[in-house]
Amino acid sequence: MKKTILSLAIAAGMAASGAAFAEATVYGLLNLSIDSPDTGADTDSMTMKSQTSAIGIKGSEDLGDGMKAFYKVEFQIDPDERANNITDRDQYIGLKGGMGTVKFGTASSNYKQKGSSVDPMYRTSLEGRGALAMQSGLHGGAGRWGGRMTDMLQYSSPKMGGMQLVVNTTFDDANTSGAGAGATDIDETMGVGFRYEAKSYSLYVDMIDVADESAATPDVVVSESATKIGGTFEAGPVKIGLQLEQTEDLLGNDYSMLSADYSIDNNNSVYVSFGQMAESAAGNDGSSSYALMYNHKMSKKTNVYVGYGDRSDDNAASQGYSVMTAGMRIKF
Repeated sequence: MKKTILSLAIAAGMAASGAAFAEATVYGLLNLSIDSPDTGADTDSMTMKSQTSAIGIKGSEDLGDGMKAFYKVEFQIDPDERANNITDRDQYIGLKGGMGTVKFGTASSNYKQKGSSVDPMYRTSLEGRGALAMQSGLHGGAGRWGGRMTDMLQYSSPKMGGMQLVVNTTFDDANTSGAGAGATDIDETMGVGFRYEAKSYSLYVDMIDVADESAATPDVVVSESATKIGGTFEAGPVKIGLQLEQTEDLLGNDYSMLSADYSIDNNNSVYVSFGQMAESAAGNDGSSSYALMYNHKMSKKTNVYVGYGDRSDDNAASQGYSVMTAGMRIKF
């Protein structure tokens, strides 16, 4: 922990002084909310929660002939905690030129990248990828079952006529915990995504495949895949988002999400979303959810919000879930 804090402090100091870095920028986001959840338990109480607050350094260097080298080192911080409150997020290097962009390191997979575009309540307690279960776990977390891939190589093509291709793969890595620690297991994740953007709408299709040979099943490679399709449509002050996921083979359930973002004026907006985790053929229970939020921009970098979300589970024995939230976000 001390080494992590020291490394971040040194990097920030170098960025401020301009030493060894080209066009280095320190940036961040502090996002705290006060939530009142209801899970049906007697222990429910109001809590303070950090909504993926982060701090990082990024920059680039002009290599000439239209080529740039770039880097990003980002850490998640939790201002509501004192201990163990720093974890790694996107950390990569890369090259960008006329043939496209290549990244090496840890970054969001093609599957995760567009999830936030259809979720106006992203990075709040009402986000679709959270407890309301409108988006799959492939949009959050890290590792083979999460949205942030490690040991990843990713290529993004140049945008041509609004179209773009994104391809990424991960590489085998040593098993560092549990049975067979130290062994090199097959842990490869491959993904392909297609995007199209026009003036008033966007479309995307993504596929991801996970091949896994764990220590529990040596020499047996299990490969499962997930696909999704989604997009947005804007008409005046209204933006509609829709995303459909086929993730049952990989995660056990399919997901769907519909959202709307209505801009009252330049500083005030109302968000609403509806979603479903479908009951699977294998008998995994499903749920239906909705969320509503009011957001007020106090400036270009500061906003406050208040909202309510509810999840109803298909399992009659479940109490479901609901939450009231109020928060403040500051970018720097």
